[in-house]
Amino acid sequence: MSSKYRYFLSKTLTAIAVTTLLISGNTVPANAVAPNANISVAVPTAKTNVAKVKTTANLNMRSGSSTKHKVLKTVPRGKTVPVSAVASNGWYKVTYQKKAGWISNKYVKIVAKHSTPKSPSPKNTKTKKVNLWVATKSTVNMRKGASTSHAVVRSVPKHAAAKATAQASNGWYKVTYQKKTGWISNKYVLTCSKGCQVDTGSYTTNRAGLNDRYFTKTNGADLYAAAGKRLRIGDIPKNSVVYRDVKWEKAGGQVGGWYYVRTQGMDGWMKASALTRKNTAATKNSKGYTRKQALNQPNGKLRASMLVSIPWDREKTLIAAPAVKDLTRLNSAFKKKFGMNLDIDLAYRTLDTQKYYFNELGPYIAAKPGTSNHGWGLAIDVPESYNYSFKGKYYKWLKAHSKKYNWVHRKNLEEFRSNGTLNPYAEAWHFEYTGK
Repeated sequence: MSSKYRYFLSKTLTAIAVTTLLISGNTVPANAVAPNANISVAVPTAKTNVAKVKTTANLNMRSGSSTKHKVLKTVPRGKTVPVSAVASNGWYKVTYQKKAGWISNKYVKIVAKHSTPKSPSPKNTKTKKVNLWVATKSTVNMRKGASTSHAVVRSVPKHAAAKATAQASNGWYKVTYQKKTGWISNKYVLTCSKGCQVDTGSYTTNRAGLNDRYFTKTNGADLYAAAGKRLRIGDIPKNSVVYRDVKWEKAGGQVGGWYYVRTQGMDGWMKASALTRKNTAATKNSKGYTRKQALNQPNGKLRASMLVSIPWDREKTLIAAPAVKDLTRLNSAFKKKFGMNLDIDLAYRTLDTQKYYFNELGPYIAAKPGTSNHGWGLAIDVPESYNYSFKGKYYKWLKAHSKKYNWVHRKNLEEFRSNGTLNPYAEAWHFEYTGK
């Protein structure tokens, strides 16, 4: 992803405790339908050289290859089951206790493969070097060679970007996507040589080690997947922090008047004219707004006057005005304990941003648009680093002390449920404001 999944996932999504009680698995991307909904969706399948897999968690076996299908059985953790087919989204068709069904590939490890001869290369297929980016128009299989006669390396999701370095005479492209290299059909991609959508790898933080900092000049700034194409967010508020990423700007092909940037927990292209070096946001709740007044605003569409920059935060992250005083009190205590300011990764989240996250990450990771406390500026995310993880010293201190300052980590986001099983909705990084 070229975003937070692109990006989160690592934000870093490996930090998310999704190997859980009766894990049902996610498609790519996860969808918004409830796990028990029985909706039939056609997903292309094929034979696979994988012979057996072993479950790494208690895992739901379903009637079809997504969480939209009903649960047939639960395969316990540590069970080895035979595989007969694989779906284009990676799910395996298996047999357990004389019943056949589908399980997610995310919660198994391959323990046996069929020995298969190498697929022959098509005759008279010549290749030439290219230097392009391709964006997939639909989910497509990446293969070991430039035709469907070759084995599948992996599935590349819809709207993903991949770097193309060669093209076969039949039109297929040799690409690299998320550190895997193979061939995909030219019929299912858009090509680009300048101002392109790029694959930056896993999400780390909003800043990602960058120092070339800007802020948006006006409300409603736009972030695009490619320069002027495929709008991702169209409502970024004034004074939002934006970091220019020249490395990926050059990789995507520089275009006059456009910058490749990281903002709102994701990356993409913005007009240079939409950015300024100055932040003009207030840093105090000088108008005396209350939490109740913020909650009365449309979620993700907070009035500009209700947003302030966190004064001690190096990103000058925007947050609802009534929350900044208590957050500053919490930060003072945190700094006294650890000798550093609290790291804020994300806070206020617009409606367009919420929609983008939900479409990219699905319901296990992102709240339904219009319901997140981020949409009222009354929540913060800290980085997904070890010290802020469930085992980290920063998280443990925040969990124990944040309530004194009207900030809480909700019980439904804890690592384990009350019965001791892992929680699929666990988020160590998310804290919410409960004050006045």
